Amino acid sequence: MTLLARLAWRNVRRNRRRTGLTLLVIIAGTMALCLSGGFMAQTFQGLADAAIRGGLGHVQLMHPKALEGDEGQSLEFAVPDGEAVAAKLRQDPAVLEVLPRILFMGLLSNGPKSVAFLGTAVDPAREAKHMAVLDQVKDGAKGKGGEGSRWLSPDPAAREVLLGAGLARSLGVAVGGSLTLMSTTKDGALNAVDVEVVGLQDFGFKELNDRFLSVSLATAELLVDAGGARSRLSVVLKDPSKAKAEAPRLAQVAGANVAGSPWMDLASFYQQVKLLYLAIFGFMGLVLFLVVLLATANTLLMSVMERLREFGTLRAVGLQPGQLLALLQWEGAILGALGSFLGIVLTLLLRAGVNALHLQLPPPPGTSHGYELNIHAVPMVYLGVFLGLQLTLQLSALFPGLKAARLRIVEALRHV
Repeated sequence: MTLLARLAWRNVRRNRRRTGLTLLVIIAGTMALCLSGGFMAQTFQGLADAAIRGGLGHVQLMHPKALEGDEGQSLEFAVPDGEAVAAKLRQDPAVLEVLPRILFMGLLSNGPKSVAFLGTAVDPAREAKHMAVLDQVKDGAKGKGGEGSRWLSPDPAAREVLLGAGLARSLGVAVGGSLTLMSTTKDGALNAVDVEVVGLQDFGFKELNDRFLSVSLATAELLVDAGGARSRLSVVLKDPSKAKAEAPRLAQVAGANVAGSPWMDLASFYQQVKLLYLAIFGFMGLVLFLVVLLATANTLLMSVMERLREFGTLRAVGLQPGQLLALLQWEGAILGALGSFLGIVLTLLLRAGVNALHLQLPPPPGTSHGYELNIHAVPMVYLGVFLGLQLTLQLSALFPGLKAARLRIVEALRHV
């Protein structure tokens, strides 16, 4: 350690009250930024998992025109030989699984009343293995016979449907009830299929619960006369981090008239929330930056005013103006390093305590249920906060250091 660093450490230790108040400001800023970063990381991961395991997968393959607008009828813009393409993709070394889907719309009727719906047809066995559909099945929903909600049967002959909780409520139907699905085929003809309600789903959003339903691919093929065509192919990758790079390659493997899109380009809600949180985090970081900057600059400036004779003596024994500036910079660096370190340690302790409480947060806007608070530890955020506060302390020490460097020796020694 250099002479200036030792002098700076002694000065920090000597003025304990001023040092303590400055450290409190730095510690508070560090904890606020680190905890906010951990909460944001939890939110981003939760939204990403919800989007991926909610049906998007890591990569979506579809007809190029499917992203341009609404389809006039079921399977108007579909992958014609979707099942064959899915079987081909499952042989790719980067692919874990391919989940074919049929998206369709129509009317759901209980006889006296009909309600418009948006339907998704899936492979029940593969979907239950790789997606969060079992978590969406609503617990406690029982029909007149006492049977509870369950997922779709893998039996191709079964004609079953899972309804969003709001959709079931609007039709007044329970588990075990019978309904009629009406939709148009890919050629525009009207068709209908009788189905049994085997469960209710909670998608987490009221709008989805009021309109969405799920059936098996076999039921949808009968209803819309799919003939092997599929609206989407949801690809689950072995390495999720390669979604953006693998999307165009998998589209080429799938063949002509197939476009690939990574999940993050399709999850608009995820993108909007991420931008909002980053803006909030950036604004809060700016405010804390200014608070720490002004507080530490005031502390170091007061230190300069109280130590004029000391600085005059140092200059008289040969210390150069640039060395005085460096001395104040060292003091700022020590305060920043010590405050940031203590702030990160307290953040980790507080994070562990809060997570152990298993606190439940209220439902976010537009959702039907809350979630558990679980603040993540994000080393890159901690490193960024540490370096950011070090830069802030160096800037706050600049003006007091320049003032000390411009002192005249005689005036400084006569100062009382």
